[in-house]
Amino acid sequence: MLQREVVFCHPKGLHIRAAAMMVQKAHEIEHNWGTNIYIRNRYGREVPATALMALHSLNLKFGEKVTIVAKGSRVVEAVDCFDRLLQSDFSPKNSEEIEKMDNILEENALTSDTIFQSIADGLIVVNKKGCITMFNRAAEEITGFKSHEVIGEKIENIIPGIKMQNILRDGRDELGSKKVIGKSAVVTDITPIIINNEILGAVIVFQDILQIERLIDKLDEFKELKARIDLINEAVAKAEYLEEELKRTQKLDSAFEPIVGRSGRLQDALAIASKAAETHSTVLIRGESGTGKELIARAIHYASRRKDKPFVRVNCPAIPSPLLESELFGHEKGSFTGAIYQKLGRFELANGGTVFLDEIGEMNVEMQAKLLRILQEREFERVGGTQTIKVDVRVIAATNRNLEEMVKSGAFREDLYYRLNVVPIVLPPLRKRKEDIPDLAEHFLNKLSRELEKDVTAITRRAMKYLLGYDWPGNVRELENVIERAINLTDDNVIDIDDLPTYVTGISIEDKQFLVNPDSDGEIAPFEEYEKEIIKLALKKYKSFNAAGKALGLTHKTVAAKARKYGLLV
Repeated sequence: MLQREVVFCHPKGLHIRAAAMMVQKAHEIEHNWGTNIYIRNRYGREVPATALMALHSLNLKFGEKVTIVAKGSRVVEAVDCFDRLLQSDFSPKNSEEIEKMDNILEENALTSDTIFQSIADGLIVVNKKGCITMFNRAAEEITGFKSHEVIGEKIENIIPGIKMQNILRDGRDELGSKKVIGKSAVVTDITPIIINNEILGAVIVFQDILQIERLIDKLDEFKELKARIDLINEAVAKAEYLEEELKRTQKLDSAFEPIVGRSGRLQDALAIASKAAETHSTVLIRGESGTGKELIARAIHYASRRKDKPFVRVNCPAIPSPLLESELFGHEKGSFTGAIYQKLGRFELANGGTVFLDEIGEMNVEMQAKLLRILQEREFERVGGTQTIKVDVRVIAATNRNLEEMVKSGAFREDLYYRLNVVPIVLPPLRKRKEDIPDLAEHFLNKLSRELEKDVTAITRRAMKYLLGYDWPGNVRELENVIERAINLTDDNVIDIDDLPTYVTGISIEDKQFLVNPDSDGEIAPFEEYEKEIIKLALKKYKSFNAAGKALGLTHKTVAAKARKYGLLV
């Protein structure tokens, strides 16, 4: 690329004929030498020298500095050639140059006229005297006048009442005016044409009001159609949602019946587990401790085609690392001190069935490598053995650890992670599905009451309120333990607030206020008066013999007898 700063010398400035000659020369240079010419004015605006209107818009003056920019193969010759043109008087040398220049002007004029005629709005251009110089086809259709009838006429003769002289004098726009042209009512926008701070004319753009109204009607129709489409889309979305809900809540295998809960999060996990049961792929169950990962693993196994084969659980953190390999793969007699007989490993015992690796995130990296082989090849050797044993085993793993972070830190093999994470199932913590707490609490109440041989049949609303308000860091397992504790401690057949641990209710013994003396003057009253007052207060507060008895440490029969004695009603 070559740049050269020159002075534009034509005394009339860059008029349209001079611009046409520059275009003609730029085309010759491009055709003959494969070089493109650009002109940059003093303000940094750069245009191709082959674009007539762009060149003319630079509005170059006599003596103004410009920069010739040449890009291509023969830039020096191109710049020299164009420099000579700019220093000349722009006079055509022969009739051929005149013809070429006229062709350029005509081509651009035709292009401009085509654009002008293709504009959908009515368009009128007037000169600084207010005479019409251009009148497009849309203006003819709207006004009923033909262009040859109005060209040269004063605009006031075509649009009565227009104040064109004010616009041409002040140079201000007039927008949104309603006027009558011929037989049509129109909305007009009038904008003055200002070049070099001189008002040279004005442009009038107008639309037939009837056309605007028709457009508004079409817009209303479009809005109505869009509203219908929105309703259809909404109906489709609802149908898709209902279809998904149907798939999610469809009848699960009976193996999933022990899993209690109707929350959406749990049902989503069960839907994935149900689909996983239909395949032999490895499953990775994720969730906090106590969320029921083993319960899900068992359900997957007993809902699968392997249900008649063994389900073998391996609690990885409970087995010391040196013994874990022997537990998983077995050992040969004499393979190490104490190996007095051959032992079959868990994978061999589970042949045809399922191995559940609980808390696999606790397994050391060395064992992870050996586990990877059995996942890939379905074969292993016993500790101390040389025989390769092939097994048909499905692996279900579970963890409460963040395996992704463990992979990043190197504590868990990345290849094993991808082998395990074929069908991931995420179990939500209990605090994120609290709507399941009443069903779970009732389930544990019925189950544990039978096991403990106690006649506890219900949980009070007040107690349930505290169960729902607690955060349950131990999840479902913690809830089961709390219900078992309450069943053991209650003296009645109903679990109430006092039967729940203080860390669930937040109520400590020190928080309780005991009645000391109902008599304000400090005199000691007969014992029966105290008893009557206490029973009365308890019944008023707790609304039943059972609840009042719990608060007072009495059986409900005792409270009922005392209430009858003192004539107190609940």
